[in-house]
Amino acid sequence: MIARRSVAAARAVAAVAFLDLFMQFPTVAPYAADLGAAPGLVGVIVGAYSASNLVGNVIAGTVLDRWGRRRPLLASLALTAAVIAAYTLARDARELLALRVLHGLAASVLTVAAFAIMGDVTPAESRAQVMGQGGALIGATAVIGPPLAGFLRDRAGFDAVFITAAAVMLLTLVVAWRLGRETVRPTAYLAGGAAMRVPRPLGAAYAAVFAYTVGLGAAVTHLALLLQAAGLSGGAIGMAFGLFALVAVAVMLSPLTRASDRYGRRRPLVTGLMLVALGLLVMGLSGISAVAGMGIFGTGFGLVFPSAAALVAESVPPGERGRAFGVFYALWSLGTVAGAGLAGVIAQVQGVITGLSFAAASAAAVAGVAVVLRLLPPARRTAPVSGSAR
Repeated sequence: MIARRSVAAARAVAAVAFLDLFMQFPTVAPYAADLGAAPGLVGVIVGAYSASNLVGNVIAGTVLDRWGRRRPLLASLALTAAVIAAYTLARDARELLALRVLHGLAASVLTVAAFAIMGDVTPAESRAQVMGQGGALIGATAVIGPPLAGFLRDRAGFDAVFITAAAVMLLTLVVAWRLGRETVRPTAYLAGGAAMRVPRPLGAAYAAVFAYTVGLGAAVTHLALLLQAAGLSGGAIGMAFGLFALVAVAVMLSPLTRASDRYGRRRPLVTGLMLVALGLLVMGLSGISAVAGMGIFGTGFGLVFPSAAALVAESVPPGERGRAFGVFYALWSLGTVAGAGLAGVIAQVQGVITGLSFAAASAAAVAGVAVVLRLLPPARRTAPVSGSAR
């Protein structure tokens, strides 16, 4: 019962963390411009959240292992809600920039804590399934968040978006306080600065998520522009991104995640990354085929994420799980930034957006396959490490 309640609370936290993120996408840039930010400063304001969140993810992992999961998580929910609400008080672009940095730091605990809790209380034989269900909720927020934010902004202005996001965050705080329980004994030795070991399976999980997110960064940066240049409508462009999310959710809720628990993590990671690579190549063909490419890309993500998250949970003992997930989500942010930067450099050199950016990101996914094959043993079910919670 305690395990089920803790997983339910963790899923709610993961969902609201990403709902907040996806509600920002159509809101922050125009809000910054409305406050008088020049185009260059708008980009800095938008990116400030990701930059501080990346740093915060690593710090959050140490905090969660040193002081447990419950108190840092509840504090993070309260602080994040306060910062989001404070967006309504920003008087100029500089104040908004400061709030974006604080927002990224405050929210950095949320997803790390949520998946560390799932890893703490879930048996090894169902970890990928549970992680997949958590990932499916995240995918659902990708479908719900942007249109919800757009609707609120059109009907009631920017403040309505921020107040709604803050209210949902506070509601989740109540859910986490009522349902969540401490799931790990705080690790006192961290006060001495003990370093976290990185076993080979954990390295494989890190390589997989970084390789995937390089592709995600390239797709988010240039796919819409490539489709627009090919003459596709805004509806078709939206359909491409919606298809990605819906297919990823369907895969993560399917029996494929149970196959990962039964037969091991290697095969779904390799298959998923190969599909990510194929999807990126198809996206690069432009036209309506790029929409199909997003579907293939979503299938690959649906295979990679549950197995990679499960692999993180079972590769280290409970007292290091917070830091392991902190690095995992830091690499998620770093990969997305790297993919966006790679696509931008290629487009600048070519002078035009072409499929070459997607081909380069596809090569990164293939390189991820090589690392996974190198670090994970073949045809072997991944066993939980000693001390894992059951």
